Amino acid sequence: MAMRDSRARTALAVMVLVLAALRFESLLWILPVMGLVFVLIGAEELRRLSVAKGIEFSRPVAYACGASVFLAGLVPPFVFPWIVLSLFATIIVIAFAVHLSKFSYEGTIAGVGTFFLVPFYFAFPLACGLQVLQADRMFFIFVLACVWAMDSAAYYFGCAYGRHRLAPRVSPKKSWEGAAAAFVGSVAAGLVARAVLPLSLNWLEVLGLSAAFGIIGQVGDLAESALKRDAGVKDSGSSFAGHGGVLDRLDSLLFCFLCFYVYLVMRSDFPTGCVSSTFFDAVVGAL
Repeated sequence: MAMRDSRARTALAVMVLVLAALRFESLLWILPVMGLVFVLIGAEELRRLSVAKGIEFSRPVAYACGASVFLAGLVPPFVFPWIVLSLFATIIVIAFAVHLSKFSYEGTIAGVGTFFLVPFYFAFPLACGLQVLQADRMFFIFVLACVWAMDSAAYYFGCAYGRHRLAPRVSPKKSWEGAAAAFVGSVAAGLVARAVLPLSLNWLEVLGLSAAFGIIGQVGDLAESALKRDAGVKDSGSSFAGHGGVLDRLDSLLFCFLCFYVYLVMRSDFPTGCVSSTFFDAVVGAL
């Protein structure tokens, strides 16, 4: 009971802070700053998971690469893909150069491959989240609502009624009952968001996207659980009381941001005008 109360308080505090930043333009700078802090903490958590497996990579370089990819999310949408491609190409060279100069050739595959988790697996999806935010704050709220509802439904319903294990070798506590509740929770939250928010998405789009989040978000959750399981740890960290680390809290959100960003690009109407400029100017002006 104490753990559930702590979990609820932590989630509520983060939710209030994020919604306040989304509601008041003068507080919009909080989101990229918060995201940057999360990226740095997440990079350290991934490094610790790697060390637990006997794999080393440079902490300063991982921080710098992760931060660079995340901050690329602040650029206007029409520039973002080119900036990211340039960063990815540079990071590939840096990863090999740093590994070969600081360590021996032994463990190159594991060391370089693990290093890529920081900019590619963690920082890039959050940068896509900033791009979604530039497109429309309502889009950002829509994704958050689906993910928060999904995570909450999976946790509470799974704890109360979970009987059949979903993936016992990856995450022993996750159940099919919790997974079903997560899917329903995501869809329900999406439909509610469509009813109460000025979303420029039709009902069919909302239904399809929220259903996709209900599946993809759980894949993200299981992916992070697999990393922890392989490293032999229960939580990625202890940044959030009742939730574990930053990776534990954001695992579902990562893949959902990726999904929605790709959808916006596929619609061929990803905004490149006044909305993104307003966001960019607000952040830069506040900083």
